[in-house]
Amino acid sequence: MVLLNKYSFTKMLTYGMMTVVSVSLFFSPIAPPKQVTADSVSSSTAGSSQMFKVGDKVTLQMNTAYFPTQLTGNSNPRNLQIEYYGKKGESLKVELVAGEMVGVEDDSRGTLWIPAWYVTKESVITKSISPMTVTLKSKRSLSMTPGSNLKMWDTKSNISYTAVAQWKDWYGVLVSPSEWQQDSKIFRPALMWVQAKDIESKKTLPEGLWNENSNISSGIIRELVTYMLKDGDDSASILKLLGTPQVKEKSENLQMDAEAPIQLGEAWRYEREDAQFIATFSKSGKLKRTKWILPSDTYRRSGRTSGDDYHFTYDFVTTPIARTLKADPIWRNQGDLNFSYLIGGNKDVLLLKGDDGGFSGMHYNSSLYALNRKTSKKLWQQNAGFGGFTATMDSEHKYVTMYSAINPDIPDYEDRVRHIRVADGKIVWEVKLKKNGGYSMTAADRAIIVYDNWEPDLKNSTVTVLDTKTGVVRWKKALSGKYRILNQGVDDPYVLIQQDQELKAYHSITGKTTWSLTVKGKQLDDPTRNPYYTGGKRIEPLAQADSTTRWILLGDEWLLLNIKTGKAEAVYPAKPDELFEVLDQRYLLVQRGLDNRAEDIVSILYDAVDQRELWTLKGKATKGVIEGSTIYLTLNGIPAAVHKETGEVLWKMRMTSTNNEDLSHLVYSSYAVLDRYLLIQYASDLFVLNKEDGSLLGRLQDVRAGSAELREQDARNGALNATEAEVYVGTANGAFVRYDAKALERLLDQVD
Repeated sequence: MVLLNKYSFTKMLTYGMMTVVSVSLFFSPIAPPKQVTADSVSSSTAGSSQMFKVGDKVTLQMNTAYFPTQLTGNSNPRNLQIEYYGKKGESLKVELVAGEMVGVEDDSRGTLWIPAWYVTKESVITKSISPMTVTLKSKRSLSMTPGSNLKMWDTKSNISYTAVAQWKDWYGVLVSPSEWQQDSKIFRPALMWVQAKDIESKKTLPEGLWNENSNISSGIIRELVTYMLKDGDDSASILKLLGTPQVKEKSENLQMDAEAPIQLGEAWRYEREDAQFIATFSKSGKLKRTKWILPSDTYRRSGRTSGDDYHFTYDFVTTPIARTLKADPIWRNQGDLNFSYLIGGNKDVLLLKGDDGGFSGMHYNSSLYALNRKTSKKLWQQNAGFGGFTATMDSEHKYVTMYSAINPDIPDYEDRVRHIRVADGKIVWEVKLKKNGGYSMTAADRAIIVYDNWEPDLKNSTVTVLDTKTGVVRWKKALSGKYRILNQGVDDPYVLIQQDQELKAYHSITGKTTWSLTVKGKQLDDPTRNPYYTGGKRIEPLAQADSTTRWILLGDEWLLLNIKTGKAEAVYPAKPDELFEVLDQRYLLVQRGLDNRAEDIVSILYDAVDQRELWTLKGKATKGVIEGSTIYLTLNGIPAAVHKETGEVLWKMRMTSTNNEDLSHLVYSSYAVLDRYLLIQYASDLFVLNKEDGSLLGRLQDVRAGSAELREQDARNGALNATEAEVYVGTANGAFVRYDAKALERLLDQVD
């Protein structure tokens, strides 16, 4: 049975109320601060007098906010724009003194102001208290510190705040910003002070603020969490404050050293309809990261942080906040690297690519490994280091041939082509190439093709064709000038080489020319050579390839080329501002106007048989898949269903914003189409949608999605795959997961 997180919506105050009830504050404009540059200034707060001089070294006696400007009686306590908190024990050098405040200079954070009281011995006796709600009497003020002459007034009576600290008969209360977010900045609550005599009532908040029966608003919880939690806190303290999380999952990789093994902790998810909070702990139970997920009615913004607390983040999402659906997989295999992609397999074995996700000097490891399809046991693994690799399976899916340029065991460059038995990882044959790097590998019928990567200063190149079973050289061909090898795998019947205005098909065994084709027009840049390209035909790792025809860019036109005969069965004019996905041998999903503004992009369904455009939609349509008369796709990154013949939008997933922002970059996988549901990797989640109306049921538990730059095609092909009986999911924390498709649907049928 699916276990869902239940919400008590009627018990929750609205998020916008935060910690007070419709507060109206009236203040004069903020007066410019007077900066005192004399040698000393007297600070008198809480009945004591303390002297500070420019150049003094002081130490924070308790946690406090760093204010970006000097506070005055005209300061609006809900618009203090606090980004940084200072920590108890932090040493500072006084650069400025003014009134009851001292200022410090920071190279990265600029000028910061601190109430002087926080660096005096007087503040040492301040104690933390269990959070309580305090309601002030009418016309009472907020003090900057206990006994401070600097007060901020609120004309509204019966205002409630959350108290978290006490100094003698003074209570430190949290005052949240009226606007938590401004552009890329996240602001934090201020700690102000009220005296006991000004309090009308107080009530201690219960432990377990996020428990199922809690009536504490998400705004108050956010206020407390922001002020109280810090890196390294023990999980027991968060358990006491927030209660038992609705969901516990494996975390993302917490390892900060890209060359070191991954480190997974545990992520606690606290979920409500209006907000979610994720606390991530190390294996030893120490807080490492937090994330708030909050709704946005404007634009999606991810990974926002306050100040320099880069691991305490905020996501403002325009998709519905997705509840977690608990569904147990058949098995879960934990890999060695961040990302796992399915690249092939047979009835007994799955073949996977592991990758650390780095690039441009930050890529250190990749691997080819095999899992037992029934049990998930790892059968073998070949590491490729920072150089990456290419792998292609034979036609019977019993062997895989791997080219890699790095031998991590040395470690050094060592270009090798290895033919590996899938069942046990035995290397059947190995060919070592002469130079370091600069090769590519693909395949044709019973042949492995190795060739020099073409570069402008490369005058002479060689294409070498090896026998798949033995690794013996069948034939070689010397080439001069620019050329392209157009093969995609062992199902291609011939070796395809284009030079200048001619494409030739060579017999894979004899090397003799089988057919040739004259190329029309100037050769346009091939988008398939772009590492960010995600168009063309999706390669289904577990499906039988169709080797008869393929769309190939030749000159200034795309040809649906019959590889066996060399005859074009359809033509589509190539345009520099267009890309398309091949939905099947008849239909192309075209994106047009990619060189223009995002709002000018349109998408077209092209019928290659009738050679006409069937319909046009405004926006970028991607990740298309046909089922009957329906095309499931994403339109500017929003899951949608479209009628194949008419282009009528049957449904789009509900969003909280109507600005039509392009979110295509958040859709990593292709769809997995089940009988009644759709699965798709979206941002960090595996979304589950109802096929009939596009409603979002939620996210599957313990599946962390994510993107790795320059692996977009790997994700499109192998991050999410479904057969009639199985669903396979690659993740961004090294796991690879198998579900029973029918059992999963039965569980989803029970979702309310």
